[in-house]
Amino acid sequence: MSTPFLAAAGAIAGLLLSLSAQATGKDELLRFQVYLNDKPIGEHTYRIDRDGDTKHVSSRAAFDVDFLFINAYRYRHRSNETFRGDCLERILASTDDNGERYSISGSATGDGFRLSRDEATERADGCIATFAYWDPELLQRGRLLNPQTGELEPVKVRRQGPERFSLGDREVQAIRYALDTDELSIDLWYNDDLGWVGLASDVGKGRRLIYRRI
Repeated sequence: MSTPFLAAAGAIAGLLLSLSAQATGKDELLRFQVYLNDKPIGEHTYRIDRDGDTKHVSSRAAFDVDFLFINAYRYRHRSNETFRGDCLERILASTDDNGERYSISGSATGDGFRLSRDEATERADGCIATFAYWDPELLQRGRLLNPQTGELEPVKVRRQGPERFSLGDREVQAIRYALDTDELSIDLWYNDDLGWVGLASDVGKGRRLIYRRI
C-alpha cells in the first residue's frame, strides 16, 4: 500500500492555498485523519513554518491496519523539507512501509539537486518540488519528488470541478482535482478558506485510502 504522499504520497494546476494563510505568512499545523474505506487507521500531520521566503515542513504519518486483532499492515513516515521560494533546498526522510524501509536525503546545488537514496547518489537538473499537497502552487510541475522512494515521478493534473466534501460531522464546498502518476490516480480537494482538506486514492482489492482534514 505504498503511497507517494508520504507521500504514502500526491497535485494541481490553477489552485490557490487559503488566501488568509498566504497573506499573513502564518505558520500552520495541518492534521488529517486517515481511513481505509470507512475505517480510521491513523493520522498524517504537516507542520509548516514560514520565515520570509523560506518554508520548513515536517511531515509525520502513522498507519496501522488490524485484521482479526492482528496488525496486518504498519506504515511510518517522517520527512523534513526546506523550500526556498518554490524550490526544494533540503530533504531528509525515512519510511517503514510494512517492513520495507526507505531512507533519502538531498540538497540543492548550484544548478540542480543532489539526492541520495539507500547507497546511490543521483543528480536532478533544475528546481525540484515534492508532492507538497499543502501548497498547490508547488504541484504545478510535470514531475515531483516522491519523499518516500526518492524517485522523480511524472505527473499530470486535471480539474474535476466543485463538489461537497465531508469533514467529520460537516461538509464543505471544495474543488476536486485528479493527480495522475504512471501508477495511480489521487483525488485532491481544496476549499477556498481552508486550503487542502482531503485526499483519496485506490490502493487495490477494492480498498480506498482517504485523508480528511481534522
